[in-house]
Amino acid sequence: MAKNTVTYYIIGGGVAGLFCAKIIKQKVKNAKVVLCEAKSYLGGRSYSYYDEGFKCNLDNGTHVIIGANKELKKFVSDDEWESDIRFWDVSTNEICSGYTKNISHLFKSACNTMYENIAPVIKKKILSLTFPWTRNKTKIYFSKQNLSQKIINNLASYPDEILYASKLNKIECQFGCPAQLILSNRQIELAPDDKVILALDNVAYAKLMGEPTLPCNSIINIFYHTSEPIYLPNGARVLGVLNGLSDWVFVNDNVLSVTISAANKQETSLPELARMVWQELDLLRGVNSAFVPPFRAFKHKYATIMQDEYTNSLRPDSALSGLPNVYVAGDWTMKNYPCCLETAYLSALRAVKATLK
Repeated sequence: MAKNTVTYYIIGGGVAGLFCAKIIKQKVKNAKVVLCEAKSYLGGRSYSYYDEGFKCNLDNGTHVIIGANKELKKFVSDDEWESDIRFWDVSTNEICSGYTKNISHLFKSACNTMYENIAPVIKKKILSLTFPWTRNKTKIYFSKQNLSQKIINNLASYPDEILYASKLNKIECQFGCPAQLILSNRQIELAPDDKVILALDNVAYAKLMGEPTLPCNSIINIFYHTSEPIYLPNGARVLGVLNGLSDWVFVNDNVLSVTISAANKQETSLPELARMVWQELDLLRGVNSAFVPPFRAFKHKYATIMQDEYTNSLRPDSALSGLPNVYVAGDWTMKNYPCCLETAYLSALRAVKATLK
């Protein structure tokens, strides 16, 4: 190994951590990248898995890439974009189009925070990232049960070494400098020039660093599996839902998935909620189902931090952690930005640049 080799230890194999590995390999000559992941798989909150009951892949939650996402759009081919996004108003049972008049609904989904509570600076950032709202920038790609195949597996090729089931429990310091990583299954001695990037969610980061967690919002995802392909009015594959139980409906062959954002106050049990949502969808589809198809319902309690003004003020101002040679990444670390896949990339870019200063 070359004498000037610097080892980067990336803690966390989610999208931010994987993008850190990619950027390091592109920007840092002779860098060795070791990625430590607490789980047995990569992706963090963005991965796919094979569901034995459904006999098909499921995403852990439906994710959306918009045409304005410069980095993420590289993973999407030209024929995979959805350009005609419509909205279904449950109260009137009417389908309409138009992003502008439904902007509050879009912002709620982008930030997983009720529109009226989103920090004004984050609203401005969303508009600046997507303005002007040209046709190409407002096209979307929704994950079709292939998050891992589409994004995660591609990024997994960049680390030189991946240590699975390796949770970081402590950073041991000597004379104020990180000297050792205490993992759940091993200990790693740090050389003076080694770099550590903590690409963790806020809950894991706060526990590791002994800091309070930031307020979080939950997301509910429901997946229905039918024996025949599902069809929505006008052949739609994506529908925003106004004044209903859910926020978005996505169709991919025999799987219909539903997303409910900012779901902290949703107290209905998940099985009962899944049945109620399906009954509501009967109205949209113009049918009267005799039964609810097999479903999977999940509530991700710590899906994202809240993106209100107070919580935004508590987010980091930079990628510096307070410890020498230790940096932070993750969508929650980017003050004034919405928490999303593209922001995870931007946080990785900022963290790697910080290591080079």
